[in-house]
Amino acid sequence: MKMIPFWMVTMAYLWCAIGVSHGAILTTTCMQFEEDYNFKEDKFAGTWYEVRRLNDPSVPHHEDCVVMNYRISEKGIFNIRQSYQIGDESEPIYRGGVAEPKVLQNARIPKFLERFNTTDAADPDTSIDIVATDYSSYAVIYSCTSINSTHKIESAWVLSRQPALAKNVVELVNLFLETRFTRADHKWRATIQTADYCKPTLVEDLSTHSAVSRVRFSIPLVTLLAALLVKVFY
Repeated sequence: MKMIPFWMVTMAYLWCAIGVSHGAILTTTCMQFEEDYNFKEDKFAGTWYEVRRLNDPSVPHHEDCVVMNYRISEKGIFNIRQSYQIGDESEPIYRGGVAEPKVLQNARIPKFLERFNTTDAADPDTSIDIVATDYSSYAVIYSCTSINSTHKIESAWVLSRQPALAKNVVELVNLFLETRFTRADHKWRATIQTADYCKPTLVEDLSTHSAVSRVRFSIPLVTLLAALLVKVFY
């Protein structure tokens, strides 16, 4: 009887564990992107809706209604708040995380290491590349993270500033995906974002910068002080 190497069994378990939660694909080679642009963290910050992701047909329960808020902190680190649903009867499920810049020599696109508070302590940080974005309507995110010396877990997502992409943006995104994601296993699944399916989420109400909240709360205080001064001196 031919024995299956232990590392292959371990890899299969890792693949299933990651695939169930994130819909990832097992691969031996990461994709290379030739895009080159100056990434502007402040323009990328804010709320994004996931509208597509690379599909893994083995995943029994998909995350839908995925909403993310990116808030800039020190040294270009993003604080992330995310919500999603599993099925139409699910309430929004929340998780938080951080995306730290990954400084690599000759890097042509912005690269981050992402980790959520639901990530197992034994799992590595997820490598995240923002391979395309116009900041105002769409972004394409790619991830390829090593799980051993030979294999990697690959994922990708299309994000939108609104629950659905505008028609002209859909054509632009489709062209990008068709010319870059060309392998046979690169199949895309639409993430459900319809109002009749998705429940309201607190993530949509988060501000982009912490300073925004301070300004909002400081205005009534200034008004109150002005009113008191008028009363005292007049």
